[in-house]
Amino acid sequence: MKFCFEQKDFIEHSVEPERIAVIDKNRELTWLQFETEVNNICLFFKQQSWDNIGKPIILYGHKQAEMIKVMYAMMKLNITYIPIDIIYPKQRILIIQQLANVDLILNCTDNFLGFKNTTEVQVKSNELIIHKEDSTPVLSSSIYPDPLIYIIFTSGSTGEPKGVQISTKAVQSFTNWMANDFGFTSKDVFINIANFSFDLSVYEVMTFGVLGSTILLNDLDITKDAELLMQRVEKHQGTIWVSTPSFALTYARIGYDSRLNSLKYFLFCGETLPHTTAATLYKEYPDAIIFNTYGPTEATVATTQIEITKEIIDKYNPLPVGYPKPECEILIETENPEEKEGELVIVGDHVSVGYFNNEELNKQKFFLHNGKRAFRTGDLAYYQDKMLFCKGRNDDQIKMHGFRIELNEITNAICKNELVSSAATVGLKRNNEVKKIVSFVIPKIAIEKTELNKILLPFLEKSLPYYMIPGDIDIVSDFPYSTSHKIDKKKLTEEYLKRQFNND
Repeated sequence: MKFCFEQKDFIEHSVEPERIAVIDKNRELTWLQFETEVNNICLFFKQQSWDNIGKPIILYGHKQAEMIKVMYAMMKLNITYIPIDIIYPKQRILIIQQLANVDLILNCTDNFLGFKNTTEVQVKSNELIIHKEDSTPVLSSSIYPDPLIYIIFTSGSTGEPKGVQISTKAVQSFTNWMANDFGFTSKDVFINIANFSFDLSVYEVMTFGVLGSTILLNDLDITKDAELLMQRVEKHQGTIWVSTPSFALTYARIGYDSRLNSLKYFLFCGETLPHTTAATLYKEYPDAIIFNTYGPTEATVATTQIEITKEIIDKYNPLPVGYPKPECEILIETENPEEKEGELVIVGDHVSVGYFNNEELNKQKFFLHNGKRAFRTGDLAYYQDKMLFCKGRNDDQIKMHGFRIELNEITNAICKNELVSSAATVGLKRNNEVKKIVSFVIPKIAIEKTELNKILLPFLEKSLPYYMIPGDIDIVSDFPYSTSHKIDKKKLTEEYLKRQFNND
């Protein structure tokens, strides 16, 4: 059994209905049970006359099977959902609720949000309970040709979160790619790490459905504890690891562990995949396939992919992000036609229809190219050997002493040194002007900062111009991470400045 994203319904009922579909911390659901409980949610909505809601609903919780059930029920009903994890503060959730004008919340926890003018329904394993009825959900009389599946709110430069709208056609484009081009099968077990507010989770949430495979949900307590996660992977024989490279770095540094022998694939997205991380994983798990992918939230998770083979590792540092998905075009916009490097533009059906209620930003970022939706990513990229390489973001570009500097280029240069496990680079500002470049390094061996600087600075001088050499190279034991498992450069900077102040 599996879920058809074209029909938006379960199909192939006679094919292994007892195969496990969803595993959370408390229970396992077979595909037959999963379908039954999804249909019960749909029935509840129809009984309440909510099956034609014209506004998005908020889905609130954390790694419960109920969250997956609601997502699939909303897809069946053509109701747009906004996934929000419990890790977000209530004030941020309130801002999203107000921005999206939400009047119905499905809550998979026992902690109620209690917003005014909002109906809140508690979703339990076997029933839905109207906890607070403080509004009448607005119904729609229109049938949209390409209805929205979900809206994910990401950080906005104005301080307010911005909602990325992903349509049915975009999800269908994504799931067709997942089903046909990666080699995954119904026998696979997707290891979910990212929370559902982060688009990386869409890899597992949608792909397990289109294949009829299994999704293994791991909550925050598990993902924070390497031992617990590895035990869980071993117990349920997880086969597909999906995460940011930053999250996988911990496990790459641990080295080989027999509890991960069931892994057949490492699937990375969301950040640059460090050469050292890929090389270590390839060495320790030679039977597993490593996929490097690239794509922003605005292009339904990912747009390119490549298998990182030994030949790729030996030849390229930094690593490529690969080739565009089918029925997708990637443009490189440059100021000078002779330049090869420029802003990456994605064209295709998987591109978002735009930000929710943000026409000004939509005009800047989205446009039509040959009749297809197109998105200016803000990422800098170039082609080499017909493969796409990303250099970082144009907003990671700083200007210091009159020179334009790509911080990611400095990081990549540092990571080429054999003593370095991983690195990150920031520009320290004073009065809104960059005064100093600082690189943070996790070394492979125990070494003093002064000794590391004596080695790395001459090493960098061989490949970087003088104005790109960091003013300081600091040693850290680990990186702080954001809620989406990306390196938190803001916190990294704050901790560095605090140490500097204390030393002074």
